[in-house]
This record gives sequence, structure tokens and C-alpha cells, in this order.
Amino acid sequence: MQKILILAANPKNTTRLRLDEELRDIEEGLRRAQHRDRFALTQRLAVRPRDIQRAMLEETPQIVHFSGHGDGAEGLMFEDEGGNAKLVSGAALAGLFALFADPAEFPDPIHCVVLNGCYSVVQAEAIADHVPYVVGMTKAVGDRASIEFAVGFYDALGAGRTVEFAFKLGCAAIDLAGKPESATPLLINKKAPPSPPSSPSPSSSSSSAVPIPQDRTKLYQFLLSLPGPQFDAVVFDLNPPRGNLPPSSAPQGDRVSALLNWVESPIGPATKLEALRTSLDNLLNPQ
Repeated sequence: MQKILILAANPKNTTRLRLDEELRDIEEGLRRAQHRDRFALTQRLAVRPRDIQRAMLEETPQIVHFSGHGDGAEGLMFEDEGGNAKLVSGAALAGLFALFADPAEFPDPIHCVVLNGCYSVVQAEAIADHVPYVVGMTKAVGDRASIEFAVGFYDALGAGRTVEFAFKLGCAAIDLAGKPESATPLLINKKAPPSPPSSPSPSSSSSSAVPIPQDRTKLYQFLLSLPGPQFDAVVFDLNPPRGNLPPSSAPQGDRVSALLNWVESPIGPATKLEALRTSLDNLLNPQ
């Protein structure tokens, strides 16, 4: 039996979200699923930081799903005692989930975390150091897209599919709903991380050229895997205006998200992502 714990928070001083619809649709999908007997769904609403650890102890889930707001490097928004926003950092969440991912303590430890909130990929990267599968959002994501992704994801799990397949179906569900955010979710599996690309020597043949991903999600992962100096070289080449990227001391995931957001913005390069791919190709595959 796989237990899914949903943690939802919509502080009163934040934009209202349709969390009730998301929770209802996930529950309905699992209830009708082919393998519904393999899953148990439990939820906590208006979650405060201390509620997270209590829920984890009481439920010992294998899958944790967060629904709410994210604020990039600042953290995920839970609630304080007055119902206002209380940010919890990725490091704090990673430390907590690491305890429940320890097979020495839990025979069936947590193996998947879904952070269904804007700009939550920073927290996802920290949690992925301890949990095999983590989903985060690389930028802002609308209510409708969030719901469609969640429903598609859990429909697939309920049908007995893998986490990887469930993630792809969740992204496809966003497309089917006619929403443009299907490339926003990112699945991180650090058990099988991408190999950092290295610059070939000038004498390298074209057959050894480093392929540059065309898909936005894969491009994000590719940038995330770049060694720091190579990523800095790409930033130098694209030359975004001052203030558009965090300093080099910031986490690379934070800088990657900011770079992609600038590239795709109205003030970014005229050719958008193609300019980024060209810069990567020039760096990694010099003629």
C-alpha cells in the first residue's frame, strides 16, 4: 500500500488558489483507478511548518504532494499561527524528508515528492539529494495547469504506471487542456543524474559533439548539469542586463531558472531559446 500525503497551504495574504478542486480531482481519480487498492490518500490543510513533521510521523507516506505557493529561493509558503505566509526553505524540507527516506528507519520510505507550486524547483533540487523522485516547477504555473498536471500524474500512478510515465502524462495533460505550461514541471532523479558535459578538444571529430537539447525541460536539466565555469561562460556570452540573474554565489538552480526566464522574456534575445542553444553549441562544440 502506497500512502500519498497531500500538504496544502493558501495563506490569507496570498493569491487564492483552487486547492479544493485539485484535492477533489486527485481523490476522485484515485478512487476510480484500476489499482485503487494500492493507494491510500490523506491530506492536511492550512499547513503550518510544525504540521509537516507531525503529518510525516503520523502517516509515514511514500509520496508527498505540496499544493500552494512557491517563492523561488526564498522557499515554499506554509502558514503561521495567524494564517499568514510562513516561508520554509528547501534545505529545511530536505533535512526533514531525509529522515523519512532512510530505509533503516522506515521499511517503505518516502520515494517521491511533488511540489506543485510556482518556482519550486529550487526546493526540489535540495530534496532530490535524499528522495529518488522529486517534481518541481521551473517558473510560475497557473491554477488550471497545476490541477491538470496533478490529475494526470496521479491517474497514471493509479493505473500502475511508473513515476517517469506519470510525470510525462501530467505534462501531456497540461497540453490537452490547452495551457502553455507543459514544459514548466521538472522531474529530478539524482539517482541517475545527467553526466556533466565537457568541452571537446579542437581536434575532436563531429561525431563526438555534445548534443544540445531542444526540449525546454531537458535544456533546463542540461544547464543544471553544467560545471559552474561553463555556465558562467554562457551567461557572459548572452550578457543579460544587470539584475536579471542572481550572483554567481547563488545556487545554480536559481541562476538557471532566472536565465531561462530572462531569455524567454520580452527583453531577452530576439531568438529566445535558440540564442541560448547557439551559445551552448559555440561553447561546447567549437569549430
